[in-house]
Parts: sequence; C-alpha cells; structure tokens
Amino acid sequence: MSFGQWKPTITLKFQSFPKQACIHKIINEPIDSNPQDDIYNLGEHPCQKASLCSLFKGSYTLEAAVIIPVTAVFFLTLLFFFRVLQIQTEVQEALNYASRKTACEASAVSSQTGLLVSAEAYFRKELGTYSLPEKYIRGGKHAITMAKSDLSGSYINLQVNYYIKIPISFFEVKGVGICQKSKSHKWIGDRTDGEQSDYVYVTKHGTVYHRSRKCHYLDLSIKSADYAQISGMRNKNEHKYSACSGCVVKNYVSGKVYVTDYGTCYHSDLACSGLKRTIYLILLEETGGKRVCGKCGANAEVR
Repeated sequence: MSFGQWKPTITLKFQSFPKQACIHKIINEPIDSNPQDDIYNLGEHPCQKASLCSLFKGSYTLEAAVIIPVTAVFFLTLLFFFRVLQIQTEVQEALNYASRKTACEASAVSSQTGLLVSAEAYFRKELGTYSLPEKYIRGGKHAITMAKSDLSGSYINLQVNYYIKIPISFFEVKGVGICQKSKSHKWIGDRTDGEQSDYVYVTKHGTVYHRSRKCHYLDLSIKSADYAQISGMRNKNEHKYSACSGCVVKNYVSGKVYVTDYGTCYHSDLACSGLKRTIYLILLEETGGKRVCGKCGANAEVR
C-alpha cells in the first residue's frame, strides 16, 4: 500500500453515565472510567447536598438581581414615611402656634379677614423656623393653604391643606392630600364691670349644667352588686335602678352588675358609656338652654 492511499481512521467511544453521577467526577474522570464504580454514587461524595446550579459561575446572579432592588425600595419607602411624619409634625406645631396667637388678638380685631391674614402670617413665620423638607410637598411650603379656616363664633378654627408628592407614580396624580386642624378659644378679655365670667360644667350628653365640679352627678362612684338583689336596691335619692338601655339590653345579665350612688340604671358592662363622664368647662351663656342641676345649682358661685 502506497503512502498516498493511506487514510487515518478515528474511532469515537461513547459512554453513558448514570443519572445520579456526580458532576465533579464526570468532568474530571477519563472517558473510559467504569460507570458502575461506587464513586459515582452521590451518597458517597461530599457534594451530595449541593445544588447542581451552584457549581456554575453566576449561579446567584438572579437572586441578587431581585433581592437587592426590593430591599432598596423597602428602605426608601420607610424613609419617605418618616419624612412625611416630620412634615406633619412641624406643620401642626406651626398651626397650633398661629391658632393661639390669633386667639389672643381676637378681641382687638373685629374683621374675620384681618384675623385670617394675621393667622397666616404667624403660621408662615413659625413654619420658617423649622427645617421643613418642602421638596416632598407639591408646590413647596408656599402651596400650603388656609382657605378653609373658620374664624367665626367663639373659636379660632384653623385648617391647612396640602399635597405630599408620591416619589414613584405611573399616573398623573396630585399626590396624597393632607388636612390638619387646630382649634383655640378666642380671648375676650375681662368684663368692663370688673366681674369675672361665670363658668359651669356640662357633660357630652347631659341635659343640665353643674356649678360645682364636685357634684355627685359628675363624680361617679361605681360599685358592683349582685343581679339577684338589684330589684331591692335604691340609690341615695331613694330611686330604683332600671336596666341600662345600652349594655343590659344587648347582653345577657347574670352575676354582677354595676351601679352608681346617684345613678338610676344598672349596667352589665363596666366599659358602658353610661358609667363614664366627659366633662367640659364652658361659659354660662354657652349652655344652650340647659337647665341647672338640682343638686349643685343652689350654689351661687362655681367651685
């Protein structure tokens, strides 16, 4: 055979590997390794608990690409809410200051427009003393309006409205609307005759006013009693106790009930509104037609 007619022959040898073969062993072993060798058993190799995807470069790129942006957005959102809280706190402080200062000038200024201008001037001046992050307010601090304030009557009712800008928005929106209020009673000064104003005490749902803060109808003395004996009990005015229309009607009564010394009802719930008193101190001319208390009304002066 001549040299020019010789043709080289290449023989390819294919070998199947078991499904549970270790990827390290498959890559590093020669092609003619015994596929039945115990070294291919994952149970005998140190990487038996490792995920196959972790053996390649960049296996954690997808996880990092998701977790890092989500974490960053979370902390930025948290910081944004702290900034909004700072804005509301500083605006409320300035609003309370303006309300109190305007209330002191109410007796000298008769025009509501003049009072509103004075209130806004006090508000702007006090707000300027704070490091207000106004970049979060749509239009800045000058966009905070007091147009809905009410200065009629005996109170200074100041109200401010503004919008907080949303950092990320897919739609054209103004932002989050914020409304804050402050209320102060107008200072009307002393009477010209030298007499002091007459103040009385009232409750939220009461039909009478009281001249003494220590009136028994205002100072509740709550005590418990057995429901079986309630029919024979009397209050200090010798009146019988009847069932409360609020808590007794809604609940099944058994065991203990609650009464007061001068009350006329018994209660099954200690948290019933009939066992609570919210007391307000107001001027006598502001009672609105309420009659005087029969217990403390005989006193000429407020105590």
